[in-house]
Amino acid sequence: MERLKLCLRNLARHGWRNRIIFLIALFGALLTFVGENIIEDISRKQSDMFGRAFSGHFRILNRSIKTTNTFGYYHYEPEEMLQPEEITSVKEFLAGLPEVSGAEERIIFNGLVFGSNDAERAVHGVAMRMSTFDHNFTDLYYAKGSAVQAGEREACAASWYEYERNKTVDVGTRYVFLLPNRQGEFVDRFVTVKGGIDYRTMPRDIVGMSSLFFDLDGFRELVGYSQPLASEVVGFLGDARSANRVLPKISTFLAERHPDLKVVSWRDYAPIFAEIVLGFDVTMKAMEGILLAICVLLVLKLTTFSIMERYSEIGTLRAIGFSRADITFQFAAEGFLVIAAGALAGFLLAAGGIALFHATGVRNTLTFFAWIVGGGFQPSFHADKIIAVTSVFLAVALLAPLVPAILGGRLSILKTLEKR
Repeated sequence: MERLKLCLRNLARHGWRNRIIFLIALFGALLTFVGENIIEDISRKQSDMFGRAFSGHFRILNRSIKTTNTFGYYHYEPEEMLQPEEITSVKEFLAGLPEVSGAEERIIFNGLVFGSNDAERAVHGVAMRMSTFDHNFTDLYYAKGSAVQAGEREACAASWYEYERNKTVDVGTRYVFLLPNRQGEFVDRFVTVKGGIDYRTMPRDIVGMSSLFFDLDGFRELVGYSQPLASEVVGFLGDARSANRVLPKISTFLAERHPDLKVVSWRDYAPIFAEIVLGFDVTMKAMEGILLAICVLLVLKLTTFSIMERYSEIGTLRAIGFSRADITFQFAAEGFLVIAAGALAGFLLAAGGIALFHATGVRNTLTFFAWIVGGGFQPSFHADKIIAVTSVFLAVALLAPLVPAILGGRLSILKTLEKR
């Protein structure tokens, strides 16, 4: 108890120096606490946003199909399509993986559309269940015209690139399409471009997939499928960073149950967007680590200077009977109290800020930040991050003052008196 009282008195006696250490610890703790939680939120937001807007985080398809850098559009032969039993088996397996947030079968195809003056244009097509896919995954919405209904034949929706930027089609107009059937032959069909689709969470002036979207069941009926086949099962992860854990599980399952199928990561077929998401997380963590290292070094240096300036105090304490262990404890305890108090204050301020933004939400209208958080997000607390940050600063509070304190405790009485 006497030692603790002495520590507290010394904290006041050396107030200006301790206030600097306190503020450094506060600043470092605040940035680290906010950074860990906000970066986690942003990383998940980016993962969700880019994965939904750009063809999922992985896809399961025939092993012979080449997908590298295709951004989800690829060529396949009719016999390479997934059979109904394969689709059911794969989707049931994916439903049992907690990291997988959703999966849907789709038909990816290339077709032709004849516009005014019989102008022929090649188009990418995606047949998917518009009702569930639209709501759960892509966050697409109809910026023009009306929605394509579940099971609706002879109707499609065009991406913003197709109906606005490139002007391939006009919403509300009926066109002749050449669409591939089950045998890979092209059949002509009259199709109405019923709606124009935009990307709600993506900056459309910069990003957008050029596609025509058909309802899956409606497309199968339109071109004459006798079985519910698909070219792929596209999957979505709650967190793209879990891919290294999840994809090997899927590969093992496919090797055992469906050796003709493979799982392909979006890092293979859409590497640019995968690197944006994963690279941002790595960059932010690196910057956070550098700031934390600077804070630790500053605390360590200030504590060392504190001991160098207090040689006479050390000599006096040793002269009146304090042991080297007592001196070490004295300086280590002082440093711990100051750093711990600063870290606690930083944690409380950071928690208050996150709680405020969680309640109000962070809205965004700037195109640049739309790449990072979309239209906005609500930061929240992550227990594992809080435990990690607390552990780091507890270690800093214990170890940063310990090394200079040990050095101070090893000083001889004669050396300290010489410095006096």
